[in-house]
Amino acid sequence: MVDAKSIKEFDWVMFVCALLLVAIGATFIWSAKYPTNADEGPLSVPLVRKQIAYAALGVVFFAALLWVHYLTFCRYAYALYAVGILLLLVLFMEREIKGAARWIAIGGQQFQPSEFMKVALVLCLARYLQFRESYRTLPGLLPPLLLMLAPVGLILLQPDLGTSLVLIPLPFIMLYAAGARLRHLVPILGLGLGAVPGLVGLHYLGYRLFLKEYQWARILSFLNPQSDAAGSGYQIIQSLIAVGSGGLWGKGLGAGTQNRLNFLPERHTDFIFSVIGEEWGFFGAIGVLVLYGLIFVGGIGIAARTRETFGRLAAVGMMAVLTVQVLINVGMTIRLCPVTGLTLPFISYGGSSLLSSFIMLSLVINVGMHRPMTLAQETFE
Repeated sequence: MVDAKSIKEFDWVMFVCALLLVAIGATFIWSAKYPTNADEGPLSVPLVRKQIAYAALGVVFFAALLWVHYLTFCRYAYALYAVGILLLLVLFMEREIKGAARWIAIGGQQFQPSEFMKVALVLCLARYLQFRESYRTLPGLLPPLLLMLAPVGLILLQPDLGTSLVLIPLPFIMLYAAGARLRHLVPILGLGLGAVPGLVGLHYLGYRLFLKEYQWARILSFLNPQSDAAGSGYQIIQSLIAVGSGGLWGKGLGAGTQNRLNFLPERHTDFIFSVIGEEWGFFGAIGVLVLYGLIFVGGIGIAARTRETFGRLAAVGMMAVLTVQVLINVGMTIRLCPVTGLTLPFISYGGSSLLSSFIMLSLVINVGMHRPMTLAQETFE
C-alpha cells in the first residue's frame, strides 16, 4: 500500500520526464504522419490518437503498480518468467505456421510478448541473485546466462534481433551490480565478441544460424552502407542525411524534407529520432537525451539508496533495459549500431513498447517509495 511516507519518496522528476518524452513522441508522430492539409491538428491523425490512448493506459498501469509493494513481484518472479516463455513459445508455433510472428491479438489489439519478457526477465534475474553467492564463481554465472538465453533464442526465431540485443547485456549488468567478479565476466564477454567474426564467416559459407538474410544484410550494410545504397543501406543513408541536415536548430516542426517527402522509412517508429534531429536539430536531440539522462540518473540513484537486494537489482535491471534500448535506437540512426528494428522508449509509436516502458518506470519508482530493512534472509518494513 501507498502511505504518506511513500508518497514523499515519489520521484516526480522521472515521471515528468517520461510524460515530456511521450508528448514529444506524439508531436513527432504527428509530424511524420500528418495529412497533406497541415492545418489539421494532431488529433486528426489516427496514430496520434492511438498513441495518446496507449499513453493514458500506460499511466493507469503505472499508478496501479505503485499500490503493490515491489516485493510482491519478487514472490511471483519465476511465475512471470514462465508466462513470458510460454507466450514466446506460442509465437514460435505461430511462426512455424505463418513464417513470422511477433504479436498476439487480444481484444482486437496487437500485443508483443517480447516487451513483457523484458520485465519478466529482470524480475526473474533479481529473484535468482537475491540471496546467492554462487555467481561470484565462474560456474555460478551459467544459470543467470541460461535464464537470458532461453527467451533470447525464442525472440531471435520470431525473428526480432533488436529486442534480443537489448536482453543480452542484461545478466552481465545485473551480475556486476550483484557483486560478480570482473575477471569472470570479462572473459565471457570477450568470447561473445570474439564469436562475431566467426559468425560473419559462417554467413559467407552459407550458414545463417538464427538470423534471416535481411538481418545479415543490415549488419553488413552497417559497415558499408554505400555497398547497397538502394537496398539494405538505404535506411542508414537517409537517416544520416536527415540528422545531418538538421544543423544546430533544425528545419522546424513539420518542415523536414527527408520526413515529409517520405525518404525516411519507419519514421514514426524505429527512426523517429532521425525526424527529431532533422526538425529540432542538434540542440533538440540533445534535449531529448537529457530527459533520458534524468530518468537514468534518478533510477540509478534509487538503486544506490536501496539496501534490499531484490529491489536494488530490479531497479538496476529496469534502467539497464531502458538505457540499452535508447542507446541502440539512437545509435542506429547515426550509424553507431546496425539497423535492428527497435523502438525509442516513450517516444516511438507502439502500444506494447509504451506500456512496458511505463511498467518498468513504475517498478523503479516503486522501489524508491518502499525501502524495507533487510536482516539476513528476512525482509521487514
